[in-house]
Amino acid sequence: MCKDPYKYEPTKPLYILIKVEVDKEIVYNQEKADTYAINHCNNMEYELVDHYYPDDEQYPYIAK
Repeated sequence: MCKDPYKYEPTKPLYILIKVEVDKEIVYNQEKADTYAINHCNNMEYELVDHYYPDDEQYPYIAK
């Protein structure tokens, strides 16, 4: 039987991948994407773990 590691914790993590549509006049390079992602997560009370600005073909499965 598997024990629940969160049995006595009041919360547990929920992982969500989100896509945020941004104004291309505001977010136009990696530096602006970094700033936008940090500010967005802080305002929404998220913890930023990672983000991706699609300016090259590193991840072709992410739509541009």
